[in-house]
Amino acid sequence: MYSESQSYDNRRSYRRQTCSAAAAALALADPSGRTTLLRIANLLFNKDPKIRLDAINNLLQIGTRQVIPYLSQTLNDCDPQVRAETALALGRLRALTAKEKLYDLLTDRNHLVRCAAARALFDMGDKFGLPHVIKLVCTKGDHQLHALRTLRYLTKQKFPITPRGLKEALRWLKHQHLK
Repeated sequence: MYSESQSYDNRRSYRRQTCSAAAAALALADPSGRTTLLRIANLLFNKDPKIRLDAINNLLQIGTRQVIPYLSQTLNDCDPQVRAETALALGRLRALTAKEKLYDLLTDRNHLVRCAAARALFDMGDKFGLPHVIKLVCTKGDHQLHALRTLRYLTKQKFPITPRGLKEALRWLKHQHLK
């Protein structure tokens, strides 16, 4: 049996998912491209981070250069997951106009955002974020495995995403004189 608070949380979660799907469906319902783009872009300012994340993914699926200014605005979002997803989306779009903001995100207070910015810059052909990821891998903490995943992507090495893989990566970095 659910307690009253669990039931409320389940209803709230279901309502949030339903609203997110409904907002995305409404934005995509218009067959004309320009209105759809504006409707989805307006969802980037919704108070629910889940809806903002869905909007980022929908804009990425549109995939034209027109979405870059809208996505760039969410690099300053209060939610770290939104900032990280935006950085990754801009990297996939190779949005060179957003490079300065991505450089700034390499010093973000959240490790997910820093790794996403490094990966986005790498996708644009810039390896400037690699030392930032190496620093995260070499600094003890809960963030190390996530940073290892990014290091693996940037270096094309096959480190397992495990504590053993972390030790392998640290040895590899030391051998490469990158530490």
